[in-house]
Amino acid sequence: MGWGRKLTLGVAALALGAGGFVLAARSGMLKPDEAQMRARYGYPQSQYITVGDQALHLVDEGQGPVVVLVHGSFASVHMWDGWAEALKGHYRVIRFDRPGMGLSGPNPQGLYTGAAEADLIARLADQLKLDRFTIVGTSSGGEGVAHYAATHPERLTGVILSNIAAGPIVMRPPHYGPWFRAVLATDPWFKGWHTQALWRGVLTSNFADPAKVSDDLVREWTELNNRAQGWPRQFKVGGAPPFAGTPADLAAIRAPALVLWSDKDPEVPLEKDGQATLRTLGSADKALVVMANCGHMMPEECSAPSATAAKAFLDRITAAAPGTAGGGR
Repeated sequence: MGWGRKLTLGVAALALGAGGFVLAARSGMLKPDEAQMRARYGYPQSQYITVGDQALHLVDEGQGPVVVLVHGSFASVHMWDGWAEALKGHYRVIRFDRPGMGLSGPNPQGLYTGAAEADLIARLADQLKLDRFTIVGTSSGGEGVAHYAATHPERLTGVILSNIAAGPIVMRPPHYGPWFRAVLATDPWFKGWHTQALWRGVLTSNFADPAKVSDDLVREWTELNNRAQGWPRQFKVGGAPPFAGTPADLAAIRAPALVLWSDKDPEVPLEKDGQATLRTLGSADKALVVMANCGHMMPEECSAPSATAAKAFLDRITAAAPGTAGGGR
């Protein structure tokens, strides 16, 4: 057989293999097994609870004043591992996988908005019988956190907002390189299943130091997010973009507030969103702390210094408000 024929057959086999892989992905055959995901990414302290009609993965550790941590888009409770380790010796640290992410179930209505997540936080606080607590929101998790803080001032000791959008969100794709743009262009082929190349691109685009993105982190994001294949998602209500109501929410917040920002955030720059968040907050006690050499995913990339800044704030407001254990055990 000539080399030309061998090359033709090789290309044909490669095309058939690629086509079969795409079909398998589109059909859901590559979705990860749920039991394996819980075994791999659950914790000894993991709880799988139902809040209203929402299936939720919850981790509840430590004793003392309560801190509730709300992660960003497509992340999970693992984003807060460093913070939990730094805080749980002094605080009761509660974190949960947001609906449709991590090991939680999808939102039953397919609705992913700040108002829906604020309502979930309220119901979770009631179910856990939390009195007063500090709430932390990063990235897109900040939309629901800001709305909750604005509408439930009686429950809060303090609020920490990290790398959120200070108003209607505007995505900034120009910082994506050619390779990641190509990955994004092919992603729709897989009908909701996503390759490791996509999640590696998401992570490296949002880290100030891409070398900190490990293979294990890429695998974690890929597997956990592929659980959501086929789950409906609606991010708007009445055409309003995410964070459209955040300026009014920020202005209504009165709890002591820490604005914790990265100096190299390509999505919500310090000069725009960080300063606007600080300026708009209605809190009399508010401060901005900047993390040097850090990208958008602060709890993941800059865990130790950001946790130290958060603990200093928590220690101060807890000392100033005795008797606010907030359901601490």
